[in-house]
Amino acid sequence: MGTFKEYLKATRLGSHFWSRSFFHYFWTGGFFTFLNIFLVWFFIDILKISTIISSTVVILGLFIARYLVYRWLKVM
Repeated sequence: MGTFKEYLKATRLGSHFWSRSFFHYFWTGGFFTFLNIFLVWFFIDILKISTIISSTVVILGLFIARYLVYRWLKVM
């Protein structure tokens, strides 16, 4: 029997976690989540922009940015 890593790669579910696209989804998801929280805080508390406007602008902007990053990394 090989190592756990080889066993995990051989399983159907494990092979998806070791794929390149999973890791790109993982780190970009974490990055954009942090950026979302930071930008909403910055717009609402520091720049004193209305909550509904700030949230809408940040969420739409990051949604488009996430799509462009996924296309750039050739995940999609």
